This record gives sequence, structure tokens and C-alpha cells, in this order.
Amino acid sequence: VFVLDSASSGLRDASFLITRSGWGALRERLQALLSGYHGQFPLRAGMPREEVKSRLASYVARLPSRLFNEVVERAVAEGWLAESAGVLRSASHQITFTPRQQQAVDYLLYTFRQEPYTTPSVAQCEDQVGSEVLSALVEQGDLLKLNDDVIFLTETYEGMRDRVVAHLREHGSITVAQVRDMFGTSRKYALALLGYLDEKRITRRVGDERVLR
Repeated sequence: VFVLDSASSGLRDASFLITRSGWGALRERLQALLSGYHGQFPLRAGMPREEVKSRLASYVARLPSRLFNEVVERAVAEGWLAESAGVLRSASHQITFTPRQQQAVDYLLYTFRQEPYTTPSVAQCEDQVGSEVLSALVEQGDLLKLNDDVIFLTETYEGMRDRVVAHLREHGSITVAQVRDMFGTSRKYALALLGYLDEKRITRRVGDERVLR
């Protein structure tokens, strides 16, 4: 008998018992589910955790969240399942671009590095590499969407964020115009950056200025 022990995750009130054959069948079902998803969406990091649970629930008559959590934990411990940011994937799954896609990606990233503070719009990026490829670049952490229109290299955003925070620590506040001039960019990009910093609770708006939270 397999014991999926809730105590391992800090839950002391119950354990779940699954026969070895039952665990094997559940594992095969989960592996097939993820394999099919990766085949259908090869450029996605994986399947959202809640979608996996929902699909498994149609196979397992009763699948409470606690049992599902234990299944995921054991699968990860066995090394054939991986989880990141609420997404589950087969441990062997990797996003791989075709040669043509990779060529388009390389050119897009080159464009971003040439003009890091005045980047192509999200729509322009989708036109260049396709929406699935662009989503993959975001999921992999190469690019970061500040809003529905503005997107930066993640490393560019991090550098901008650090400079804005340093300015705020020294001067106490910053305006959109100051951010625009700091990076030699336009008001659109400055607004997008400050809006994202507000959203991430790094800054907050006070009148026409931003201050640290």
C-alpha cells in the first residue's frame, strides 16, 4: 500500500492510502494527460494546476484538493513531474522552437537590445514571431509584459526598476517626466513602467508623483 502522508506537508489529520496498482494507474493517467497537452501546445510551459485537477477528477471518482496535492507532491518527488508558478509539466518537457521560429526570436531579441527603452509593441511582437512564441518567451522569463501594449526584456525592466528605486531612495519621489528623461524614452513607456511598479506594490502614486511604498 502506498501512503500519501499529509503530515509531510504539515497536515496532520489524515493520510491517503492508494494501492500500488491504483497509484500506477493514476500515474499513467496523469502522464498521458500531460503528454497530450504538451503535444497540443508544445510552446507552453505546461498545464495550469487547476486544469489538471479538473481533468483528473473525471477519471477519479473523488479527488479532494488535499489528495490531489499529495499526488502532485509524490509525483514531483519521484522525478517525473515538475511544477512552477502553478503550472504542471512532464519533467522531460522543454519548450523548443523550430529553426524558423528561433530565427525570428533571435531577431526580435536583437531588436529589443538595440532599443531597450523604446521596444516594439506587444501586437508588433506577435506579428513578428506569433502569439504562441511570444507567450513562450514571456513564460521562460526572457520578456516581461508591463501592460497589454508595452513589453521589455526582463533584464531591461530589472535595470529600470533598480534605477527608479535608487532615485526614490535618494530624492523621495519621481515624476513621469523624470522617468522619461532618465531613460531617454517616451511618456508611453515611462507610464507603463510606473504603472507596473504600482501594480507590484513597489511604488504608489501621490498626485503627479510616485513614492516608494
